[in-house]
Amino acid sequence: MMRLRVIEGPASRPRLASCRPSSSPRPGRRLHSPTPSSSSPNTPPSCRVRASAGAEASIRTLGASGLTVSTVGLGTIGWGDESYGFNSRYRAVDLRETFEAAVEGGITFFDTAEVYGYKQHEYQSSSEHLLGDFAGEASEPVIIGSKVFTIPWTNLIVKGTSPRLGSEALVDALKKSVERVGRPVDLWSIHFPFPTFKNSVLMDALKEASDLGLTTSVGVSNFSKDQMIEASEICSRLGIKLSANQVKFSLLDRSNEKNGLLSAAEALDVAVVAYSPLAGGKLTSSGAAKNPKDDKLAELLKLMEFVGVVNGGKSISQVALNWLVRKGALPIPSARSAEQAREHAGAMGWSLDDNEMSLLEEKLEYLGW
Repeated sequence: MMRLRVIEGPASRPRLASCRPSSSPRPGRRLHSPTPSSSSPNTPPSCRVRASAGAEASIRTLGASGLTVSTVGLGTIGWGDESYGFNSRYRAVDLRETFEAAVEGGITFFDTAEVYGYKQHEYQSSSEHLLGDFAGEASEPVIIGSKVFTIPWTNLIVKGTSPRLGSEALVDALKKSVERVGRPVDLWSIHFPFPTFKNSVLMDALKEASDLGLTTSVGVSNFSKDQMIEASEICSRLGIKLSANQVKFSLLDRSNEKNGLLSAAEALDVAVVAYSPLAGGKLTSSGAAKNPKDDKLAELLKLMEFVGVVNGGKSISQVALNWLVRKGALPIPSARSAEQAREHAGAMGWSLDDNEMSLLEEKLEYLGW
C-alpha cells in the first residue's frame, strides 16, 4: 500500500481492531512553480503529500509533473451537459457556487475534457468554458486537466474541420481547448487509446503540445498497465515525462489495483487519477436505499458508516474517497452543487489508519469484491 502523510486532527479517536496485524507503518495551488514537499524521501514521488500551512486540506505531487494538487480533485463531466440536467436541474450559477465551494474547501485540481458538454461549445457554456471562466475569477490559482478524444470522427461532433488522423489533429484540438479554458491547461491527457492511433503518434502529440507551451504536463486516460508502461517509455525517449493515468478505481472496482497498474504507476512516478470513485453513487449515504436488493452493498456500507463515525463523523462517501487517497490515487468525484463539493472536500485533512484499511479490504474480500 502506498504510504501517504496527511494532516491528523488533534483529537484522538478509537482504533478499530483488525483480524490481522498491520503490515505497514501508520502514514502519518495551481502554483506556477512547484512547491517543495515536506514528505519523507522514502515516500513514492507520485503520491507525496503534505499539509498546506494553516489549512485542513492536504496536497500531493501530481506524478512526475512537479505540480502540487489537492489529494481530492473534482470532476466536471456533467457541466454544460443537458443530458445530466444542465439548464434544468442546475444552471451555470449553481456550478459557479460548486466551484467556489470546492476551492474554499481546499480542492485545487479540476478535471474536464473537450467533449464534456460539447453541445454548449457554441454558447460558451461547455465544461471547459465554465471551468475556465470560474478559474479566471477564482481567489486562488487552480490546476486544470483536460483530455482529447482520439476517435477520428470526433471533429464532426465538436465542429472541427476534418477527421483526426494524426498527432497534428490532436494538437489542433488542444488549441481549441486552450481557447475555451482561456489559458494553457496544466495537464493534457489522451482520453483513451484508439486503434487508429499508435501509442507513438499519441505521445508525439503530447510532446508537441508541451513544446508549444499549450500544457504544463501530460498524461493518459483509460490506458492499461502495459499501454501505460509503453507510453511512459516513449515519453522518456521524447524527453518528456508522463505524469498521470486516469482510470476507473473505487472500493467496488479494484481491478486496476489487482492487475498491477497501481504498483506500475508508482514505479513510473505516474499519478493514478481515479474516476467513478463513488461507483456511480453506490458508495454514498443513499447507496443502500437506491440499491435495496443489494445485500452485499448494504453490508459494506454499514461498515463504512461505522468507520466514518469513529473518524469524527465522516460520511460514507468521505470514507470511500479517503480510502483511495490512502491507496495513493487522486479521486475526482463529480459535483454539480456546492453541497456535493463541500462533501467531497471533507474527505481531506484526515486519514484512515492501517487497521481501518485492513478491515475494509477484509470485508471486500469476504463479499467477493
